[in-house]
Amino acid sequence: MKILAIADLHADEDALDRLRVLAGKNPYDAVLVAGDITNNGPVSYASDLLELFPHALCVHGNMDPPQVSTLLSQRGCNLHGRRIPFGPKKEWNIVGLGGSNPTPFHTPSENSDEEISKILSNTGMDEFSIFLSHPPPFGAFDTVAGGMHVGSKAVLSAIEKHKPLLCICAHIHEHEGQQVLGETLVVKLPPALKLRAAEITIGENLEANFISFE
Repeated sequence: MKILAIADLHADEDALDRLRVLAGKNPYDAVLVAGDITNNGPVSYASDLLELFPHALCVHGNMDPPQVSTLLSQRGCNLHGRRIPFGPKKEWNIVGLGGSNPTPFHTPSENSDEEISKILSNTGMDEFSIFLSHPPPFGAFDTVAGGMHVGSKAVLSAIEKHKPLLCICAHIHEHEGQQVLGETLVVKLPPALKLRAAEITIGENLEANFISFE
């Protein structure tokens, strides 16, 4: 199963145009969007993305206003706080977390780690889960200027407790990469506004490759 994973478009029109070309060249079995589709709007940009990838599964980011989350729900693709079957034989499931833990910037969609923990506790995450999270786990791909860790401790705790197969996350633009955290492969997506994404293959092996779509 070949997945295109993107995040942090921030309403960049060039990124959307380049994704149109990528979508025409490469058939994907699934498209996952890990939030910050817009930059506090406009909602029309999120609608344009869903027209390009009508079967995408998404979470909102901290920079997406509530109207974007509402649109995702109306289109039936909002994974926030949900678990749905996933895979050609429904052999896996996918769990979503939108928004982020608090930032210094008071962005549109933030929750405390206590609230995030409650959301995730109701998803039924397990070792067969693909965890699509806007914020990264605390301590993984989450350092900003000055070396401060700004990831979510609740996301880290959920990974340590439930050991999902895969965590796909975004939010911190300074990083892209992958690492194994316990029994979970964490794939930190680059920002799509820099024309970067990840292709993830799930099957007998689990593999992530980072691509440019310039």
